[in-house]
Amino acid sequence: MAWYANKVGHNVMLWGRESSRNFLGLKDTRKNDYLSIPDTIELNSSLKKVISFADLIIISISAQELRSFAKQLNSLNEIQNKTFILCMKGLEASSGKRLSQVFSEEVGRRVNVAVWVGPGHVQDFVNNIPKLYGYRFRKC
Repeated sequence: MAWYANKVGHNVMLWGRESSRNFLGLKDTRKNDYLSIPDTIELNSSLKKVISFADLIIISISAQELRSFAKQLNSLNEIQNKTFILCMKGLEASSGKRLSQVFSEEVGRRVNVAVWVGPGHVQDFVNNIPKLYGYRFRKC
């Protein structure tokens, strides 16, 4: 998602946990099995700094981790009036709730929530699917 947002002209900062093997590998080599991350994408492990950086924040994590991550976000004053775009599918297993419901329950009404539905596979993006046009986001 970061690669794609950068490719269509957005300034991008990518967050990862400092203890994440995947994040450390990406930080070290700037590539994964599918693509290379351009130098114009900053990688950072400070959640506060990354949230302060942008008005649109794309979240692409395991659906079952969303509630705990949203709780972590809720502790940051910087989230107010930001738009969070949820890029994952599924329901919260323990409650059966939609992910937009889960996120809103944890962060309250002080943010905007949007959902990005397909395509969502790296292979599609690097193969120019969807076509690289600028996207406009509407609030849910």
